[in-house]
Amino acid sequence: MIEKLKEKTEQIISAKNTVIEPKKNLALVIITAACVFAVLAGIYFFTGDIEYLVIAVISMVPLIFFAIYSFLKEKRQDKSSEKDKHEFLSGAKYRQKEWKTAYSKYKETHTFETISKKGMVHDLKKRYRKHDFVCIRLGILLTVGSILILFIPMTEFKDKAAAIFGILCGGMIFSIGLHGLISGPVQKFLKQQTDLTEIEKSYVKGKMLSLGNNGINIGSSYTVIYTHKCVYAIDNNKIQDMTRKMVRVKQYEDALYSGQEYRYYVSLIYTASDGKTKVINVRLDEFQCEMMIAEWGRRFYSEKEYGSTISEIIENSVSV
Repeated sequence: MIEKLKEKTEQIISAKNTVIEPKKNLALVIITAACVFAVLAGIYFFTGDIEYLVIAVISMVPLIFFAIYSFLKEKRQDKSSEKDKHEFLSGAKYRQKEWKTAYSKYKETHTFETISKKGMVHDLKKRYRKHDFVCIRLGILLTVGSILILFIPMTEFKDKAAAIFGILCGGMIFSIGLHGLISGPVQKFLKQQTDLTEIEKSYVKGKMLSLGNNGINIGSSYTVIYTHKCVYAIDNNKIQDMTRKMVRVKQYEDALYSGQEYRYYVSLIYTASDGKTKVINVRLDEFQCEMMIAEWGRRFYSEKEYGSTISEIIENSVSV
């Protein structure tokens, strides 16, 4: 039950909504604001109460101007992102002197992560618990706060409804954190493996990098990947390639464009047990991706310089 709940929650959290085309989004905001302005102005016209006209001018006119500003900002960054996309897909970005200098400085202060001396299982459980404690605390805080609101005297019905919703959300977040705390993904992973001894040997001598609740360990025989909900062990002989992936995420606040960010992933392309080609994406920061791909090339393409390809670039995803 908890696993299904966690999976459904992830689908909601990671959902990629369709981005409204900037011109349509601008038109929608302006039309809505204009309608509200017309209603308030109409009330003023029939009642003579100037407060309605003042509210219309103070609230709706700035909104229209801000919508136009956001539209122009979005179009300007759309144009700029085309250059970023070309440099990423062609690999030109990684040949630039500025980028190479920044990457060299990064490596001076960042190394591959230390694996727990107690072994793979302990190391993976520790990584899950580090992040799931946050979910547990947040779930408890939200639940307790919502219960307190629920029992405050003279609370309005809408506040009680919001409190009940908060209790449900808090309970769900707590359950997700608890599932990770008891190492559900790790236990499931251990039950599915038949060659744990070899995976363990490979893992403890491997190179590990992680970001948040994502991590990848390249070992001598297996590459182990963990995400917030699952752990994978891929036989290195089944791996076809390791590539970069960049996702441009557009951010909106109240339907108005507020900015963007780029998210980077290492994409592991491998042959599954059913013979099909599959891909696992591991989110890291940009320099971590380069470190991991360089390590992959050093280990498995030692006789020649390994130049990773770019698997894909996704644009216009919406942060939720």
